[in-house]
Amino acid sequence: MQRVFIKGIKGGTGGTSIVANLACALKKSDVDVIAIDLDAKSDLSLHFGLPWTQTLGWSNAETFNDALSMFQQDSNGIIFLPFGDNSATANDVIDTVNNCQQLDLAPGTWMLYDCPSHIDITHYSLNHDDIFVELVNCDATCHSLIHKRLLALKKSKNNWKHYFLVNKYNSASLLEFDLFALWQTTLPLIAPFFINHDEVVKEATAYRNVAFNYAPYSVANDDIETLAGWLVSKAAL
Repeated sequence: MQRVFIKGIKGGTGGTSIVANLACALKKSDVDVIAIDLDAKSDLSLHFGLPWTQTLGWSNAETFNDALSMFQQDSNGIIFLPFGDNSATANDVIDTVNNCQQLDLAPGTWMLYDCPSHIDITHYSLNHDDIFVELVNCDATCHSLIHKRLLALKKSKNNWKHYFLVNKYNSASLLEFDLFALWQTTLPLIAPFFINHDEVVKEATAYRNVAFNYAPYSVANDDIETLAGWLVSKAAL
């Protein structure tokens, strides 16, 4: 099992759409993909087309065994676990991640976690082969938060794979172009590509779908396939 944790360095970086579309890209390789929604906004289900009336998820379960009945499957064959409409503490989130390790999964399964931005990376029980992708936007706030994160990582005893990934990149912005160029030359953990801003992602979500299905020849689709291939290469290291 390969675990990938995706988290925004701040709110609004677009983590949920990345998780949903990445799941579809990986599924194209005929591997099992499971997506777990750890964010109380419970938006992951929207991307996978779950009806609004189905609001239950792991936060509504008294035990993880009860939560097993709440797994869903979308039209692409992706299995996902909604957050639900109940409140949950940071400890509940961590317990859910740990419990998912006990699932009886086929070899080669990819487990994707949509992580809330307010829970720090170091709170998760991470293994040396886990991949943690922290999404950033090319703006001054993220620039400051990245350097704070690097200082924190130096102080922590981390042995997992951690990377920054630029999402919602606007190629027409000179500021974003300059920031990305600066990060590429100064940050050791920055992914060597970016995910372009694409209105297709918003349009697909409005139809309760992913860009991967809604517009298979879009820029967003190409970028996500690049991300999927890059993660496969990192998992092999």
